[in-house]
Amino acid sequence: MDDFQAVRDLPILIGAFFVLTAAIGVVRFPDLYSRLHASSKLVTLGSAGIFLGVAFALNDAAAFTRLAAVLLFQFLTTPLSAYLIAQAAYLRGLPPILGDGQGGGTDEWGALGRADEVAQADREALRVLAEEGLVDEG
Repeated sequence: MDDFQAVRDLPILIGAFFVLTAAIGVVRFPDLYSRLHASSKLVTLGSAGIFLGVAFALNDAAAFTRLAAVLLFQFLTTPLSAYLIAQAAYLRGLPPILGDGQGGGTDEWGALGRADEVAQADREALRVLAEEGLVDEG
């Protein structure tokens, strides 16, 4: 049962290692921001390795094209969705655990818990654009 093919199996093993590391990071890291970082970066890298290994295993141009399209879509959407989740949590006031590990780190942008102010600024900007006839009020 000597079915080891390095070109096929090594990318899958490396990808599985990254996915396992992401799972450990999600369980072990202290706050949403670091967990989100681990899950988005490492799962994307892990799936890239797994997709590459599967593409070599299938040895089919059509399958490789489909896997490449899925991987490209994942590389484009995962960082954006992780950023939006982190931004929403930050604006809702969820503090990151920084420095001493007790959440007492600095707020670099001074925006923690200012979701109402941001929403009011958005409403004001939409009102001004509607007055100028650039958007429909709705």
